[in-house]
Amino acid sequence: MKFPIITTAILSLCAFAATAQAEMKVVSVNVQELYTKFYKRFDTETALQKQLGTIKADVKVREDKLRAIQGELEKIKNKYDSSLSDAAVSKLREQYQAKGNELKAAEQELRDFVQRREVAFRELRNREMRLLVEDVRNAINTVAQQSNADIVLDAGALSPQPQIGIGTQVFPYIKKDYDMTPEVLKQLNAGAPKGFDPDAELQRLYGPKKDDQAK
Repeated sequence: MKFPIITTAILSLCAFAATAQAEMKVVSVNVQELYTKFYKRFDTETALQKQLGTIKADVKVREDKLRAIQGELEKIKNKYDSSLSDAAVSKLREQYQAKGNELKAAEQELRDFVQRREVAFRELRNREMRLLVEDVRNAINTVAQQSNADIVLDAGALSPQPQIGIGTQVFPYIKKDYDMTPEVLKQLNAGAPKGFDPDAELQRLYGPKKDDQAK
């Protein structure tokens, strides 16, 4: 006699779960689009490009120094003549060896400098990117809570497909009515400067799009 009661309880529980699932609100956003059009992202990219420009300038100074030493080394080499005395040849040899050591030291200094700057720049960029992504996530959470959403899907998420060599969309189709990207973008850019235009900023940073250049 207990089995029908248990069965009824299970059926009731399943019906409740199905009802709860049917009432669940699922929305989507395109995280890549949010990040791309986030006004703080352009400030960060501008600062990073400036930093990278400084690094390149410092590298050029060291490369110029290296080329100058190579030129001096070549001049010493060209001074050799079979008619020179043994003392003169010995002096040239000493000068050549000293300049060669200077060249090796300059080459090592350049390698060390580039390595240090690459590591420091990579760490700086990663840190700044994490801060931007955190802002995007917070904006998504805020809008999701305001709209009573239960789940937020990333409409632009890709899944690697090694067998075909490309990535495919995790969610091939999401109804446009569920997209709250515009609302999140509005939240993200609430503090943007007046007249902020993400498309203009993209062109400023990276130049015109290929489609624009073809026109």
